[in-house]
Amino acid sequence: MLRQLGAALSSELDGSSGSDGNEQQQHQSQSINPMFSAQQDDIDLTEINPLDLFCSSIDSLCGKSIDLTIPHNSGWAERPSWRQNSHLPNNGDNREESRELCRRGIPPSLRCAAWIINVVSAANLTMSKSDCDDYGTLKKVRVLEHGWDLVLKSIFPDPSDLERAEVLDFGVGHDQLINILMKDHGGNIPERGIQSLTKVLHAARDSLGIEYCLWLPDITCLLLSFMPESYAYSTIREMIHEDSSYFLAVSRVEHLAWCKTFADLMRRCFPQTAAIMGQIGALTPLGLDPIMKRFFVTLLKREHVMRVMDIFTGEGAHAIFRIGTTLCCLSHAHLGESIRERCDNAATFWEGVRRFAHSKHFDFEIFLSQVYMTKKILGFRRPVFPRPEVVSRIISENEVWAENNLTNISVHEEKKPLGLVEGDVPMKLAKDSFERLCLAKWLPPVLQSTKLDLIYSTSHHGRSLEMFYRCCSSSRHTITLMEVLGTDIVIGMYATHTWKSNPDGYGDGGCFLFRLTPNAECFRFKPTFSSFGAEEGDDEKKVTRLQDVGQLMISSESFISMGVGEGGASGLRLNEDLTRGSTSKSMGFDNDELVGPGIEVFDVGLVEVYRFIRDVDNKPVDGDVDPWKGVFE
Repeated sequence: MLRQLGAALSSELDGSSGSDGNEQQQHQSQSINPMFSAQQDDIDLTEINPLDLFCSSIDSLCGKSIDLTIPHNSGWAERPSWRQNSHLPNNGDNREESRELCRRGIPPSLRCAAWIINVVSAANLTMSKSDCDDYGTLKKVRVLEHGWDLVLKSIFPDPSDLERAEVLDFGVGHDQLINILMKDHGGNIPERGIQSLTKVLHAARDSLGIEYCLWLPDITCLLLSFMPESYAYSTIREMIHEDSSYFLAVSRVEHLAWCKTFADLMRRCFPQTAAIMGQIGALTPLGLDPIMKRFFVTLLKREHVMRVMDIFTGEGAHAIFRIGTTLCCLSHAHLGESIRERCDNAATFWEGVRRFAHSKHFDFEIFLSQVYMTKKILGFRRPVFPRPEVVSRIISENEVWAENNLTNISVHEEKKPLGLVEGDVPMKLAKDSFERLCLAKWLPPVLQSTKLDLIYSTSHHGRSLEMFYRCCSSSRHTITLMEVLGTDIVIGMYATHTWKSNPDGYGDGGCFLFRLTPNAECFRFKPTFSSFGAEEGDDEKKVTRLQDVGQLMISSESFISMGVGEGGASGLRLNEDLTRGSTSKSMGFDNDELVGPGIEVFDVGLVEVYRFIRDVDNKPVDGDVDPWKGVFE
């Protein structure tokens, strides 16, 4: 199927002007990479220094086991090859052969060594091949570990500094950071992995001076999936060595310039696909988030994201432009007219891309052959995609544009108040537009352009949990508002799962508590690796904040609550007839007293529950029909 799509891609290319600046003939050699050659049978094993062996990969993020075998005849070995010209700079044919081998996939056991060698080689063109190779061997272990220890001591001079540290988002946003920690990298990252991620990201900011870099949280997670902390930090350090733009966009200007460059390359190489994407807003800086903010993590299967990383460490951001534009074109070729019929926004388009990339129709090896497609021009095979220097020139030109438009173009969507659905039951607590604006700012992006629809009100449905559950039974995402009797205080909670009687707990890290009036404030769940309410050494009583996910919503026939506190207390709790409430500080949310200082128990006035209605078609968000149903069967 993907070969047929490749024909569509070739057809679109033939009608485009995307072959400019591709004067260099593509290297066609399939020889074994001299950096990682496995053909070393003539070497006397007694002469091998153990320090010349590559260091093995280790999963510092999730602690999963890694296959340590090296496939036979794969072109990879357990040590660098010995070559007479190893003192020469790591450029020319050697680098191209290395890249070709990496495109075929790096064995998981060698990713730690290969990734850091690739990055060091790309960042230090005058460094000899043998010196670059040393970074992946056991020779460098003590050096890198010692340097990492010094960095940690300077950033976290006392253990309490690390305990208070939170995972930095580098501009990616809280909602995306929650997804990174809890979903997008193999599920919930364990406590030790979050600690490693926290240390490396703080070192990137405090030691390397990186303040803004949307790819960094995801790339750090990928590095830690095969590297110790010291190697992940050293790899990031090399990525910003001299010219950071080879690998990373480390400012808002660079990010905007890269987004415009991606859009320009789409129009240049794949104009038909670009026209469709442009109509639905998928080529704006916000519309390109799945690639330019999240590094394909939300689009491709995890093993394919790792393959992209194999290529990226050697070829830099140029590979991301190349892979991303081709993925869009092939997805468009597969989805065909379905895009026009079913897709009216960027989010739906990218969901279609994700579904295609996870379907039986997508073969990654065939896809890569399309990414590195060549055309025969004047008797020579030439790359279809513009060469790195051409892309760099486009980025430089677009940086001027980005500087001039920095204040006019936002990488974060401007918020407007949630809409309202006028029904038979009068609404009160969410009537004010300012309060609905606050809710819009706190909600996940997918809900920020919706309307609130009142589904339960104590003034109309009565005060009982049975009726509360019944009215909420068909709505997964809800906002519950309650007024504190005799005051102007309105507090509430956002639920990510359908309210039901379940004393064992449910919900996820997207839940949050809030005070709506006065002094609107949101208390989000913040997963960290610190413990709550346990003495040192009392491991059985320690409950980590991340482990508390899954018990954020607890309810029964006698109460509903969100957030877990000490001694059975809750962040916010209502009794069986919704007349009395209580609030206290809860794990993960770190909420202040929602009602007021020292006030834990209060009388409840009006209670309202709202669901979300899409503004486009006035249908409930939780009742959406899958727009891509049947396309991938």
